[in-house]
Formats: sequence, structure tokens, C-alpha cells
Amino acid sequence: MFVLILLNICLNVLIVSPLTDDSKRLLLNDPDVILDRLTKLENLVVQLQSDNSKLTQENRQHTLNMKAMEISISTLQSTSKSGSTYTIWGRTTCPATNDTEEVYSGYAAGGLYSERGSSQDILCATTNPVFGKTSGYDYGHLFGVEYDNDFFAPHANGEDMPCAVCNRKSTTSSIMIPGTSTCYPGWRTDYHGYLATGAQTYTTGANYICIDINPEFLVAGSVNTNAGRLMGPVLAKCGVLKCPPYHDNYPVTCVVCSK
Repeated sequence: MFVLILLNICLNVLIVSPLTDDSKRLLLNDPDVILDRLTKLENLVVQLQSDNSKLTQENRQHTLNMKAMEISISTLQSTSKSGSTYTIWGRTTCPATNDTEEVYSGYAAGGLYSERGSSQDILCATTNPVFGKTSGYDYGHLFGVEYDNDFFAPHANGEDMPCAVCNRKSTTSSIMIPGTSTCYPGWRTDYHGYLATGAQTYTTGANYICIDINPEFLVAGSVNTNAGRLMGPVLAKCGVLKCPPYHDNYPVTCVVCSK
């Protein structure tokens, strides 16, 4: 149909062209001239069809490329929105930065320091617990965490420790670095403080945590009951640990960094 329309237009152009009477008779009556023109038109149509086919294929490829780019952009946006999550120990709120949001504020909690077999993990327990069953086997226990002395702040001994879980939306990784209060180049500081754990004389150990340099206290459980997980400072010990750069009996600092 496209070819017939094009031929009809071209014939109309030939017929109405401002030529002499002899030229008109030549064009209208000479079969060779008409055949030549038709052949050229057919060749032109074939070329146009070929060009159109190539353009169609290129358009399809561009469409596929655009969809792939949209998927990549969506993936990057999803990744960037997820951010990185860390726990700040000894504070009731997260650091006040534009890209940090508080997931929840809670109570530092763990196993009893004097119970053999107690878990070494320190958890940030929610302030809004939801229970299912009302009784169970007496296996593990979850107690609050107390500062075991006044090292972290004046009058801290026996006070209950708060915590907060934070999400930094512009980063994807968070790490705690013991032994320093500053982050390495390319990393952002979330908070810094002192490394803490349970005393080496206690029945069960405790995982290391980084307590903020300006800790707060909770108005929560009973004061100074020693009936929970007790946390104190960590001192560097020379020998297997290289000194310098470390110094014997110096309290170990720590920093939480995001990137």
C-alpha cells in the first residue's frame, strides 16, 4: 500500500510538471522513461524500508538499554535508602545529624555476670516489649546492664545503661574500631568513647562494646543491685599486644564509623 501511494504521488508530480507539450508526450507515451522512473522509485522504496527496519531495531535496543538503566538506578536508590545501622551504647538517643534517624531507644541488656553459661552478648532491648507466652523453661536470663564503676562518668557506678539503634541513611557500612577515637579517611564518625566489657574475674565474659564518651543513665531498674550484666573499662596489656603503639594499662578508646 505504501508503494502504491508513493507511485501515485510521483506520477501526479510527473503529470503536472511544467514541461513543454513535447516533453509531456514523451513522458506519458515513452514506456522506457516510465519504467526507468518506476525502477528508481522501487529502489527508493526498498532503501526506505531497509532504513526503517534499522531504525526500528535501534529503537528496540535503545528501549532495552533504557529499561536496564532504570533498573540500575532503582537498585542504587534502594541501596542508598537502606543506609547502615549501628548501636550507640550509653545514650538514649542517636547523634543529631541530618542523615541519621533513630530506629528505637532501649535498655542495654544481657546475661547475669555471675551465672555460668550466661550469654556473652550485649543486646539493646526495646522499651516496648511484646510477649507471646507467659511462662517457659528456666534456661537463659535477660538482665539489665549496669556501669560497674565510675570510670565512664561521675556517679555512674550501679546506674543502668541505655542504648539506641540508629540508621545512617547516606552510608552502607558501619564498623567499630577499638584503639582510636578517630575514623580512617573516607569514613564518617558516628560516635566515639571507651571500650567496655565484663571483669576478667567474673564467671562469664561479655562481648566488647563501645560506650559513648558522654554516657547517660536510665531511670529504669533498681540502682546498684549487681544483679545484671556489669560493664567496666578495658585496659591494654603489653606483651602479645605490641607496645608501642599501645601502652600498658591505658584504657582502650573506640570509635564507630560509617561509609
